[in-house]
Amino acid sequence: MRAGLMRAGAPSASVAPVTRTRRTALLLLAGALPALAGCGFSPLYGRGEDGAVTAELAKIRVLPIANRSGQILRNHLLDGLTPMGEPQKPEYTLQVALAEPNMQELGISRSESVVRYGFSAVARFRLLDAGGTDLLQGDAGGSSSYLVTNSEFATVSARTSARDRVMEEISNDIRMQVATFLRVRAIGRKRAQ
Repeated sequence: MRAGLMRAGAPSASVAPVTRTRRTALLLLAGALPALAGCGFSPLYGRGEDGAVTAELAKIRVLPIANRSGQILRNHLLDGLTPMGEPQKPEYTLQVALAEPNMQELGISRSESVVRYGFSAVARFRLLDAGGTDLLQGDAGGSSSYLVTNSEFATVSARTSARDRVMEEISNDIRMQVATFLRVRAIGRKRAQ
């Protein structure tokens, strides 16, 4: 028999048999699902009433952010907040100030040359309503690292990738904070009615 081919009816080595422990775990999980449904859990970006958060996020205008890292951060924010395009009549404005990314030496070789750098950045943001009133202020940060190699191209590529990961992490953090604020605000308005 050639490698990779199996006889018909032969058990597969990669498929584990369903054990009593696994079966018990599946039954417990299936039993817990109705309990989760009754606890009030609902996804932040869900449909129905919770889809209102997604609709509110789409009403945010993201102002330009200085430098190349700021451009990358803004693009991630636009993708996450307004994936269908920037709003024609924004109800909110998001201002972001990005501290220049910091590089830190993390690894030193025996020859005393740097072999790993850490990359981190912090952004301060403000969410304003259409009248310019501050609704939310916050901070978001991220960090990553990359290896320095003998290839300059590989090192520059790794540094660029680390920067992009940090900007995406900051974007996700900002989006989550803004979405949580908008949801809590909507719940408060609904209860006040």
